[in-house]
Amino acid sequence: MKFLQIIRLFFLGGALFLVAGIFNLIFSTPAVQKMNLLLITVDTLRADHVGIYGGQAETPAMDRLGKLGVVFTQAYSHVPLTLPSHCSLLTGVIPPAHGVRDNGYRFQGRNRTIAEILKAKGYLTAAFVGAFPLDSRFGLDRGFDVYDDNYGSRNLQRDLTFVERNAEEVTTKALIWLEKNKNRNFFLWVHYFDPHAPYEPPSPFKEKYEGREYDGEIAYTDQMIGQLLARMGEWNLIGPTLIVLTSDHGEGLGEHQEKTHGLFIYDATLHVPLILFNQKILPQGRVIHELTGLSDVFPTVLDLLNISFDSRDIQGHSLKPALLKGKRGGDREIYIESVAAMLDRNWAPLQGLRTKDWKYIEAPVPELYDLNKDPMEINNLYAKNPQLAHKLQQKLRTMMDKKAFSPLTEFERPKMDQAVQEKLRSLGYIAGGGTVGPGTRPDPKIMIDVDNLFNEAIIACESGEEEIACLLYQKVLEKQPNFAAAYEYAAYNYYKMGKLPEAIALLQQGLSSGLETKSIKARLGLYLQETGQIKESIHLLQGALEQDPAYTEAYNYLGVSYFKSNQLNLAEGAFKKALELDRDYAMAMNNLGNVYLAQQKYDEAVGEYRKAIEIDPMLSSAYNGLAAVLYRQEKISEALEQWKIALEIDPRQSEAAYNLGRAWLRLGNKEEALRNFELFLKIAPVIKYAQDIEEVGLVVEKLKKELKKNQ
Repeated sequence: MKFLQIIRLFFLGGALFLVAGIFNLIFSTPAVQKMNLLLITVDTLRADHVGIYGGQAETPAMDRLGKLGVVFTQAYSHVPLTLPSHCSLLTGVIPPAHGVRDNGYRFQGRNRTIAEILKAKGYLTAAFVGAFPLDSRFGLDRGFDVYDDNYGSRNLQRDLTFVERNAEEVTTKALIWLEKNKNRNFFLWVHYFDPHAPYEPPSPFKEKYEGREYDGEIAYTDQMIGQLLARMGEWNLIGPTLIVLTSDHGEGLGEHQEKTHGLFIYDATLHVPLILFNQKILPQGRVIHELTGLSDVFPTVLDLLNISFDSRDIQGHSLKPALLKGKRGGDREIYIESVAAMLDRNWAPLQGLRTKDWKYIEAPVPELYDLNKDPMEINNLYAKNPQLAHKLQQKLRTMMDKKAFSPLTEFERPKMDQAVQEKLRSLGYIAGGGTVGPGTRPDPKIMIDVDNLFNEAIIACESGEEEIACLLYQKVLEKQPNFAAAYEYAAYNYYKMGKLPEAIALLQQGLSSGLETKSIKARLGLYLQETGQIKESIHLLQGALEQDPAYTEAYNYLGVSYFKSNQLNLAEGAFKKALELDRDYAMAMNNLGNVYLAQQKYDEAVGEYRKAIEIDPMLSSAYNGLAAVLYRQEKISEALEQWKIALEIDPRQSEAAYNLGRAWLRLGNKEEALRNFELFLKIAPVIKYAQDIEEVGLVVEKLKKELKKNQ
């Protein structure tokens, strides 16, 4: 391709993107001597929906990287989940080796990450992630000078969906950091979460892709990638930067009846794009059809940057020979798994091997597919080709026998009482007999209807249709009485409906059935806290932490229970432990501020509240706490302003309404006091504030009489 044609390819939206980098590369020597690294991961991105892979979404930025770089057509994730997949991407090892088998687990650092290695080589390292599954509390912040996960606060009491921020905000934050550090060698990781469900692209993509919102999210994200690269081009950073673009997993979109991802290990949720670009060290326009796993990115990047690493500790293969010389790496197998359904649904784990031509899946009903003749994985050939199936099965089991891996036996199934076992047998989900072991877990293939019903319930709850969600959750639990996650979500739905006693009863039912999961214990502890059953709350939250000592939310809510029982020193310790695990945990900072306020350590309290607000400007409770400190310091006007902000952010911030009422009453403004007290009565949760509601009700009646008398 001629040079002028190259420039035309990078013309985007009226602005040249990468052109400055190309000129810099050809006509001048970069100021830095080492190659920079830019890693872009687009969450939930199916390869076949990207333009250069034949997809219908408009992706000019990704397409241009591919046309001028190297495209891998057969790249696969090892696991269809965000956190485990990124652990493999950044360490070069598969999930059984790094130990993170599901979202919400913590990477223990048994393997060094790209960030740790590059930081040791003098690189500045920064990550800007788009959503909660990659929160720093889960351990992937190792080696990063900056790990920006400030997308807002997740409240276990209210939220069950992921907290996220859009691609524009992620891009803006990344560019601010990059502009300050563009004269240094850097490793920058930018993670976009937008294509993840629910699919809600902004305008004009919402209108343009009506009925195809998933593609609209992809197109929107691509536009932001284009802006990121355009600015890098203006700063002459494209030439000295190795760019890697990929995804953590795909999306089912109804294939095999799976609407999203995380359950099955078919190619719909495992096939991802993988594009590498740098015109100085990589060929232009090369397409590589060799089988590739995401764990290969780690050794490939380090090889291309000429940085040594210990290949004995990883399962990934360096793709440098294929990239530079077109050499084939030979036949190989890619390990794939999904064990999340075992951990929260009590269904059978799925493990498998994918070769270039075949896929074997170990399950209660094993599967074997000829991927050349049957790319949609419809025709199970396990019974027709037992010899090949056995060969791949033995390879998988040999791989799993290696001491470096975490065996599935580490994941114990929650205990079930006899009644639950009998119910499952009657539904055909487990075989007869007295034991409940790994072989008794139902195959996810026959549970897909339950999974879809569960997802329908979640969507109904999120859409404000709690009554419909309640009926759907009941059906889920009728079909599968030991569905641990369903108890938690159904209880949350009751909570949204204002039915806290029903939520508590349901969680207690789950525990009595033997489903003693950390999540059920933590949520029950939280709800009991609201009803004043503090001793029971503390016991349950301590139990959750015994199961998972890195359970950050449990420390936070344990601190609240300690606070409510006036054990301020224990509360302080719990909040500080939460902040050790997640240094950007705004809610824990807010609660630590509450402790300092109670101890009359006003300067420390203000410091915590302001840090919480800096991290999460939409955290209304932090403004309420800050106002309380200012009020006690006789800074009345400032306090009133902070309480007003709290209510503007969250019109249901009942504490702020109550405090404003008291403050205005003290100042003699009975009209404003009445207005805020009436607001408190309207929005305050009855169970939580029963006594306060009664007292405020009396004050309201008195104020009404006085104001009427003075008219």
